[in-house]
Amino acid sequence: MENKTAVKADIDTKTKIAMKEISVEEGKLIMSMVATLDHYYPGVRAPRLELIFENGQDDRRMLVPQNSFEPDPTGKTGRVYAHYIFDLENVFWNCVWNKCRIRFELDYDGTLYQDVPIKVEYLDPLQKEFLIPGENWIEIRMEEPVDNSPEYQPNRLQTVLAVILRFMNMLLGLAFLPWYVIDVLGIMYLGTERKDAVLEKEGGFFHRLVHYVGWRYFSFCRNTRGMTGLKRDFLKLSYQLFSAFNTKKKGILFLSDRRDDMTGNFEFIYPYLEKESDRHVRTWLHAGTLQEISFGQLFDLAVKAAKARVIVVDDFTPFLQTMGICTKTDIVQLWHACGAFKTFGFSRLGKKGGPKQTSKTHRDYSYCFVSAQHIAKYYAEGFGLSEKKVLPYGVPRTDMFFDEDLKQKIRKSIYDAHPGLKGKKVILFAPTFRGNGKISAFYDEKRFDPNQIARDLPEEYVIIIKHHPFVEMTYNIKPEYRERVYDFSAESEINELLFITDILITDYSSVIYEASLLNIPMLFYAYDLESYIASRDFYSGFEKFVPGKIVRNRKALVKAILEEDFEHEKVEVFCRDNFDIRDGKASQRVGHFISQLADGRNKHEIR
Repeated sequence: MENKTAVKADIDTKTKIAMKEISVEEGKLIMSMVATLDHYYPGVRAPRLELIFENGQDDRRMLVPQNSFEPDPTGKTGRVYAHYIFDLENVFWNCVWNKCRIRFELDYDGTLYQDVPIKVEYLDPLQKEFLIPGENWIEIRMEEPVDNSPEYQPNRLQTVLAVILRFMNMLLGLAFLPWYVIDVLGIMYLGTERKDAVLEKEGGFFHRLVHYVGWRYFSFCRNTRGMTGLKRDFLKLSYQLFSAFNTKKKGILFLSDRRDDMTGNFEFIYPYLEKESDRHVRTWLHAGTLQEISFGQLFDLAVKAAKARVIVVDDFTPFLQTMGICTKTDIVQLWHACGAFKTFGFSRLGKKGGPKQTSKTHRDYSYCFVSAQHIAKYYAEGFGLSEKKVLPYGVPRTDMFFDEDLKQKIRKSIYDAHPGLKGKKVILFAPTFRGNGKISAFYDEKRFDPNQIARDLPEEYVIIIKHHPFVEMTYNIKPEYRERVYDFSAESEINELLFITDILITDYSSVIYEASLLNIPMLFYAYDLESYIASRDFYSGFEKFVPGKIVRNRKALVKAILEEDFEHEKVEVFCRDNFDIRDGKASQRVGHFISQLADGRNKHEIR
């Protein structure tokens, strides 16, 4: 994210917001507005319009989804049209409030307009009790206080009784299995009742019978999701039971369901905490879906999470919501990506596949860490957190880029394992995935054929393929190119591969941040840029933001490589803008913070 020119818009500026409609009804803030910019450029994409809520104890940034962006009749100024309904009862997290202020920020063409003036063109007299306009803010008053405190935590007796009741339901459900079989046979063959939709499933007699009996059983147990739901219930009840009897939380837990080894940020924080913290440091690392994780592993997770004072994660981790983590436990997010490139979380509000306003995903983090102060607001927006919880201490796994001995050791180990790479010009192809997440992730293999690329380049070039961990695909490498094309998607840490990389080819991957620390030339193979913007989008305009040349097809890609046309001068500026501190000590800063958090220090003291 480039540093933007910040402008505090005054009341006379042409950049302003006309509120065509604003009202508070049944806990909803309804707004229709026209935001006018003081200039318009045809080649610049639509601005980002953010609504900022502040109640004196907490703050929340929310993206305003736009209906359209277009020039005015003169073509000199631009206008954003937006109509959206904000759910006020889900704006703030873990607090009680009855009034707040809203203000706007508008980001366009490298300029950030702060505290944009607001003109309320009409305010219903009945709304004057709830809405009080200022020059660049509007105060909202609620009829009743809004309580978004954490859900009630049951005591020991309640937890034990809940577990016993659920277990009795399961046993009683088993006792009814013969009746479920008789019931389904009657429905299927007597014809006296309308067939249930469950029986309309495709398959043979036995398959439909088992499906129906299972549906009846899990419905009786208050679980309609089969074995997956049973595992979720088992994890939740186990955690609640052990948590009720572990009131004095101790220790630190590293938790991930995207990796099964200590790599990424974990690799650099874990040794520090194990050495410096007096608390016991545990791990639970299992890469796989819930269906692939056993009951024994879930039981182990419940026990370790119940004992933890701090839980450290590196990605969205659904298990946290499943368990309903106790308020005595802090959750620290060591997000796996550097910077703020493509939008994530609540920054996708209003887009296909984006979260609902009522979603609790990400919102229970106590803190997360970023590489630069100016991107903290984007993580706050994406995670639905207060900006005060996003700390610019650096990204731990980038420390390796400042350790010359480690870099030499990694290079040697790679060359020893793959001697064909040594002395070659190494091209690393590392795109991100398409799709909505882990299950639907893919990459269009027709867009990058390593055989064709190798054929078009001189023999001094070798290609390393490193797909996103979510993408499961393999290439059919022709025999004549097997010494020039290596697919490391299922192995190797991408950061380590950067140490032998001469040219990086990517698209929308955050690997560009780490590559910038090594000043690696980059090419951006963005064949589907428009559709990616429509579905995912970026925090800044892609064309101005990326530190390298953009190409749209294979021929342009090969041509740029042969002509060494990388627009390399952009890399150093990009690196300087996105890393406030480049000293190789991020692990020490973040580790020290987590250690003190685990010791139960006052959260205001340790910042």
